[in-house]
Amino acid sequence: MKMQDIKTLITSGTIILAVALYMIFGRAPAEEKDAITTDQHGIISIEQIEEQTGNKRFDVDYIKAYDGDTIQATINGKKEKIRLLMVDTPEMNYNKGEAQPYAQDAKDYTIKLLENAKKVEAVYDVGPETDDYDRLLAYVFVDDVLLQESLLKEGLAAVRFIHKPNNTFEDEFREIQQDAEKAKLNIWSHENYFQKDGFHPEVLK
Repeated sequence: MKMQDIKTLITSGTIILAVALYMIFGRAPAEEKDAITTDQHGIISIEQIEEQTGNKRFDVDYIKAYDGDTIQATINGKKEKIRLLMVDTPEMNYNKGEAQPYAQDAKDYTIKLLENAKKVEAVYDVGPETDDYDRLLAYVFVDDVLLQESLLKEGLAAVRFIHKPNNTFEDEFREIQQDAEKAKLNIWSHENYFQKDGFHPEVLK
């Protein structure tokens, strides 16, 4: 074999090795960055909800949380209660005995997100804007991430209280919940804790 052929082989081998190393290691940071970006922005965007419902977002000035799925806020200068659409977190049971398992966790999680938020916005679905308790029914976004989605991902809420036509994103919610169920996160770590009619603390005893 001539010296020129050896040099060519070495050069070619070096190029192939460099390409292989780039494919293995060079792309990883970009993929990791994409994953982080997707997680930060969530699956359901506020633009999607505006487009699907035909409703516009409105600003929410957070005051406090009663539990994981109900908050008090100021909207256009008026104090309102907001009930997160289509999700249910365990009850705090104020004045009625002990809080249900994971109720405090869900409440603390909601408080943490809202207290540290730079902006909080909400969007109505296509049905009634209030429930029988005069609470506003809305999708709530914390720094562009849907609060319902975050609670479902963490296994701190379940899809419940579905009342058509206020269920535009029901299928997406159920898909997010399924991932938490498979991972047995929080409320899903105990079989039959959540059932169709709500939470069953007796299952954990």
